[in-house]
Amino acid sequence: MGENLLENKVVLMIVGHGAWNGGKLVDNSIFEKRGMFFKNNVPVNHKTIEERIGVRTRVLAPDDMRIGQLALQNLFETADIDPARIKLFIGATNVGDDKYEPGPFISQPFQSVRHHCPKAIAFDLYAGCPGFNVSVELIFMLSLSGVLERGDISVIIGAENVHRAEAFKPHDTASIIFGDDALATALETKASLKPIGKYICGEKVKRPLKKNIAADIARLIFELNDSDRIEGIIIDNQLGKIAHRVPATAARVQKELIHLMYPEETSVKNFNRFQTALKFYDQNVNSFAFDIMSIEQDTSVLDNVARAYIESGKYRTIAAGYLASDLSIEVRIHKGQGFTPHKPQAGIIDTLTRTHGCFADFIQVIPDSEDIFGEMNGKGVFLYATRGAKNHLAELLGRNKLTIDDIELLIEHQANFAMIPMTLEKLFEGHRSDAGKAAVDYLANKMITNIHNRGNCSVVCMQRLPYDLERGALKEDTIQGYPINRNLENLKHAKLILNDSVGAGMTRSSVLQKIDIRNY
Repeated sequence: MGENLLENKVVLMIVGHGAWNGGKLVDNSIFEKRGMFFKNNVPVNHKTIEERIGVRTRVLAPDDMRIGQLALQNLFETADIDPARIKLFIGATNVGDDKYEPGPFISQPFQSVRHHCPKAIAFDLYAGCPGFNVSVELIFMLSLSGVLERGDISVIIGAENVHRAEAFKPHDTASIIFGDDALATALETKASLKPIGKYICGEKVKRPLKKNIAADIARLIFELNDSDRIEGIIIDNQLGKIAHRVPATAARVQKELIHLMYPEETSVKNFNRFQTALKFYDQNVNSFAFDIMSIEQDTSVLDNVARAYIESGKYRTIAAGYLASDLSIEVRIHKGQGFTPHKPQAGIIDTLTRTHGCFADFIQVIPDSEDIFGEMNGKGVFLYATRGAKNHLAELLGRNKLTIDDIELLIEHQANFAMIPMTLEKLFEGHRSDAGKAAVDYLANKMITNIHNRGNCSVVCMQRLPYDLERGALKEDTIQGYPINRNLENLKHAKLILNDSVGAGMTRSSVLQKIDIRNY
């Protein structure tokens, strides 16, 4: 394929997975003797766990095991990849291996292979459970903008060691949902693009921060950009501690910035009403927010990422901030004019990430005496996951002239099984008279499911599901009366694939792939 954009039919594609496949499979009995209760004093036992969240077993990692590093090692052993071609490593995580480690999580696996990858850079990415999808999107932007060129390899290591980290209080039922997991995914940039347009880089302004970090950063962004719409906020968050990355600090900044931009909505507390806030953000905000944490503590990494989003042609204004460990922030506004987004015909063909910072408190980490624990608003998370999909996916599919019926394989985040059929039913409402039946059929025949066996593996769900499909590890079953995994052999050959994930921020991120072997 030549340099002409029209000839670059494939820009980015997934070329390999490596996995940690160890650990101990444990059933729900480990929670039965803890004296735990669901809401309304419903005792926690195997039956009630399966009825409420669909989990029967989950995998626990040993205390002394770095599962992300083992997944990377397996990728190198099993995939036909030249390490010298790797230009980027991303550690996509929430907890990582230990909630007390300051990050970046990617440091240890990266250092173990750095001598093989002399031209690579590395950073963590914090975007809640959609972290893998957001990482794919970021690599897509780097490829569309020409930062990554034909033949360059990027590696995403997704790893969550939730049980070792003791992410939740001992009697918090949120801990029941999760399992440990790690995969490493390699993506290859297949084209060398040269975007044409005008890139405008604003002055970098540095300020000390006070007690409310997010509010102070938002005020500086507002000062630099006034009420002009910002389509994305990216923060290189060098504070490291888990309390500053779950949710991403950028999501809290987005929340504070929207309060400054829309004081009337704030004054009447519209952002405290779920349906009103969701609708307002969908109609007026339409932006993403996530953190990275660079290893080298080099501000040029952040600048290059922000510039790539602009030169991809998909975004016109990005706010980027370097949050230093001394509690200072350097903010720069990146803008672009005239860039036209390239539209690949195969591989990764499109992505969409949206953050609703008004719901940042739905999943957060908070101090508790001398410790820190995750806190989850179960009702809020359920509402966001099931009610937020319709508009989000309609935007992504609509601009690609597709509907949900065109998708051959939907890979949905395995947060809580009860969310999945409810989300599907909401997607079908309004254009299918039999929305309930359509959801049942879709779940059985166009989706793959593993929450009953592995629990919610957070960031890693998006990697584990296609990996297990390919190697034949998924089996037909029935969960909460719904048939699942009934079309596995056909789904292995699916050509149009949609990854959709939702999590802390609150953020939803989706990736659209078209598998067309003729282009490879």
